[in-house]
Amino acid sequence: MVKACVRWAGHRQFIGIGENSGHAIVMDMAEDKGGENTGLRMTELLMISIAGCTAVDIHNILTKMKVKLQRCEVQIEGTQQESYPKYFHKIHLKYILSGEGLDMKKAQKAVSLSMDKYCSVSQTVKGRAEFEIKIEIV
Repeated sequence: MVKACVRWAGHRQFIGIGENSGHAIVMDMAEDKGGENTGLRMTELLMISIAGCTAVDIHNILTKMKVKLQRCEVQIEGTQQESYPKYFHKIHLKYILSGEGLDMKKAQKAVSLSMDKYCSVSQTVKGRAEFEIKIEIV
């Protein structure tokens, strides 16, 4: 079971604490939204969570494929609905990968396994959001 807690820290700032890891993160709103811009936005955290979850999977999968990974970067961009609830309806992921023994076939397989089987965060929003994926090998 994953457990977390979010505590109000004053004004529009909140501290998120992962009860399993013990680590914390500061969240806040933009100044034009009444916040003080002292932390990440909640929507940014969702994008980071999706990108981070799939990046870890891809690293693990490519390592098992005997790829000596040198770069694994995931750029992510989400488009939200105009009106409330402003959920993400489109999420663009760009994987920038390089490594010894890496080819497009292995990269595609790793990304596909992550997105379709292993990444619990992307699976949580799949069905609500449409994913667009690009892979670049450098």
